[in-house]
This record gives sequence, structure tokens and C-alpha cells, in this order.
Amino acid sequence: MITHLRGRLARMDLAGPLVELDVHGIRFEILVPIVLWPELAELAGEADLSAGEGPELGLHIFYHVNANNPLPVLVGFLRRAERDFFRKFTTVEGIGPAKAVKAMNVSVSTIARAIEQEDRATLARLPGIGPRSADKIIATLRGKVVAEAALQDGGVERPVETAAFEERRLIADAVEAIAGLGYSRAEARKWVEAAAAEDPSLDSLDAMLVAVLRRLDAR
Repeated sequence: MITHLRGRLARMDLAGPLVELDVHGIRFEILVPIVLWPELAELAGEADLSAGEGPELGLHIFYHVNANNPLPVLVGFLRRAERDFFRKFTTVEGIGPAKAVKAMNVSVSTIARAIEQEDRATLARLPGIGPRSADKIIATLRGKVVAEAALQDGGVERPVETAAFEERRLIADAVEAIAGLGYSRAEARKWVEAAAAEDPSLDSLDAMLVAVLRRLDAR
């Protein structure tokens, strides 16, 4: 059973949402709740993760495997209490690890308070939950998450918006790709930011690189 991993942050993918952690040359793919993304993004900064410049990161691990899906699923948390709550959350019928990861776009304390206060509306607004699942969550966990409701975890009540993090990561990846062609990082950043400002619809690394290279050809 894996309970904790510490290594170098090697990849971040909001589509998962997941990260890859390089632990002494072995990479682990780890799902992470959306609510933790701001902290992870701040930690990563503008480092070129693919070039091995990622920061060291430690994650408390929820390890899940069953007969129907023998491929292990790892879910990571910055704090042990978050993992303990997640373990309880996934005991609710119909809420598996993948669904729970995407549902947790607000802090553990916010979700736990909603459960203890039988706040069906707040729970129903969580991604992928809805009124019926909210009722199941309350029925299953009411009275079991009192400690989590009192957590001092920032009390993030507004859903984490991922668009800004996607844009920042896209720009950082594009800068590294252009710099890899032999240009200075300062020049690469100037060109990438100019391309993004000119065409806000650029939403993939390939599209961003094509736009920058076209600008360079037109000089």
C-alpha cells in the first residue's frame, strides 16, 4: 500500500486532473482534486517541468484498486486530513475516486460543513454531483465529518476556476518550446505573449507554436 510519495513534479494536466511525480527515476501518475490546483500551480511557477526543473513535492496518497478495475489509481493530497476526508467521500454509493477528484472544486471544510448542515444545494452544485447524489452524501456521511468541517484549510467556498491556470501553463510550455529552438527565453516569452494577446482563441500548445512561428516568418 502506498501512503505517501515525495519526488520531483514532472507534469501537470488539468484534464485529469493529474500530476506526474518523478520518484528516483520512476514516474507515478497521480490524480489530484481541482481545489488543490492553485497551490500546485504556484509551486510549479514557470518551471519547465519536462526538462526536469520541477520542484520537489510530497503527496499523501489514497490508493485504490478493485476486482473490476485492477489497475491501481493513486490520488494525491497536500495534507493528510484531505486524504482522510476523501476516503470517506468515496464510500458514498456512486462516487468513485475519479468522480470525487473532479467534484472537489472547493475546500474539504466547505464540503464537510455542507454535509453536517445538510446543505443539499451546496453539495448539488459540485461538479458531477446533482441533487440525488447530494442526498446520498448527506445520508451516508452526516455526523462522520465533524472534524473535517472544522479544518483550517482556507475555507475555499468559491469553485476553483481552471481557465487561468490552463492559460498560464500553456504560455509557459510554449515559451520553453520556442526557447528549445535556440531563441532566448526572453524573446520567446515576448513572442508567445504577443501571439496570445493577438488571438485569445489559441488553446493548445501546437496552435500557439504555429502562431508564433508564423509571426517570426513574417518579420
